Amino acid sequence: MKGYLKYILALPFLQVFVQVGIASSFPQLTEMFGSAWLASTFIGITPLVSIVFGSFWGKILEKHGESKTFLFSMVIWSVSLYLSGLSLSYPILAIVFRGFQGIADSALFANALTVITKGDFSKQEKAKYFGMVEFLASFGAVMGPLVIGSGFIYIPKHTLTALGVLLFIFTLIIYKQLPVIEIHSEYSKKQVAKFSPRIFLAAFFGIITIAIVVGFQVTMPLFVEGIVDNPLYGKIYTSIFALLLMLGNLFKHKVHGVKLWIPLGTFATLSIAMFVNSFSLVGFLIFVLVSGIFLGLSITMSSEYASILSVGFEEKGMAVFSAFRLSGNFFGPYLSIFFSMGGINMFTMVLAVLALASSVFLINFKNFQEVENI
Repeated sequence: MKGYLKYILALPFLQVFVQVGIASSFPQLTEMFGSAWLASTFIGITPLVSIVFGSFWGKILEKHGESKTFLFSMVIWSVSLYLSGLSLSYPILAIVFRGFQGIADSALFANALTVITKGDFSKQEKAKYFGMVEFLASFGAVMGPLVIGSGFIYIPKHTLTALGVLLFIFTLIIYKQLPVIEIHSEYSKKQVAKFSPRIFLAAFFGIITIAIVVGFQVTMPLFVEGIVDNPLYGKIYTSIFALLLMLGNLFKHKVHGVKLWIPLGTFATLSIAMFVNSFSLVGFLIFVLVSGIFLGLSITMSSEYASILSVGFEEKGMAVFSAFRLSGNFFGPYLSIFFSMGGINMFTMVLAVLALASSVFLINFKNFQEVENI
């Protein structure tokens, strides 16, 4: 891995680490704020605001480059995180600062994905780095509850303020070490295209995939804990699911390109899980875990797909893709709320159908074969 990449690729880890860590602190936030609605708003305001500012960071990337975008976004993001922690005694003010954090939130993913898209790497290297980004993001989902979630139990204010200060210092130290990236000749010749709405093919595919993942992450612990009557087993099951997502992220570079069979694999494993559930609960749980591998492949493929579709407008394209894809984190819990009430088979069926429907965004593109061979 080239030296500067390790810092850029760490940005998605930070984004997911903080967002999932804060989300896992919902019970503590509800107690602190005295309102579940305020706690939900504190958690959800950041990804919602980030959608609005996705194209803004595309312009910053295009005009100032990746290094300065790293500086601008991380200063806003870390300072807002610090202030939101400092303001936890005043819920409305804390929510406002979390909103400010959302202004820069989509830039973290956009910067990493743009560097890979434009960089002077082979196709296999690009696939590997996209997988690494999603792997680190998934790792952030594992570590966030352990670090931030645990911190909220004992020292909520100090957890966010200390993290904000550390990341601010990290930003100032690392900024000077980030060179201007070398643009691949294939892309330097094509820096003339205007923004195209075709990027939303990848964005919608990514939204659905992440919503399915989050839906399972919210629902399966409750389902497992209800059966075993022990919260520890639910957490263990979710961790195994996250690990299989990470495996899918890592191994996508072995399957280069946009492949229709990947979301169909998700549909097939979830369909089998529903069938098996009629006579084997263990079999059901195993097939849901297996679907995590296909979902991990799909998440990485969505970034790879966006990279292919954004040739000529990489900065704006990847920024918009990153911002919109994050909304899957917002929709996922609502899938659980509305469909898990009909039973676990009903819930699994809905997610299986969504996985099948997502494949439309891979085949409903007139130059699909050309896209794969770019």
